[in-house]
Amino acid sequence: MSEYAIEMVGITKTFPGVVANDKVTLQVREKEIHALLGENGAGKSTLMSILFGAYNADSGTISIHGKQMEIKNPNIATELGIGMVHQHFKLVQNYTVTENIVLGMESTKFGGILDMASASKRVSLLSAKYGLAVDPNSIIEEISVGQQQRVEILKTLYRNANIII
Repeated sequence: MSEYAIEMVGITKTFPGVVANDKVTLQVREKEIHALLGENGAGKSTLMSILFGAYNADSGTISIHGKQMEIKNPNIATELGIGMVHQHFKLVQNYTVTENIVLGMESTKFGGILDMASASKRVSLLSAKYGLAVDPNSIIEEISVGQQQRVEILKTLYRNANIII
């Protein structure tokens, strides 16, 4: 196994008239926490969006746990255990915490009926395990911005992410 959980080498991404990332290398070992710092427009979000598959790099390579990968979309990133807590929340305001967390990967019982009770229980367990206090039955528009951010983090954990952006 590679010494890096994430290895991005020579990542370049351009948009019309702008070089957002120019041969960027980022190496992150298992259990490390990194912060990307820079001015607005420095390319931080672009680089993380490439890792999550929201953008494709013009050049460079990405390896996850030593295996070179093409992360062409967020579904592939999710399958690889990569989750992203978005700067601008992706939450449906009139849905519950649990409904937002399971959106797109709803568990069903026999016959195709949504199993929200099991999903809500799992959300409660994850919330307690990671100290992310939030009521699974709360409506998003009725909770604080801090709690909404916890919901975004819980979404990644619910999807079994082991790399969180």
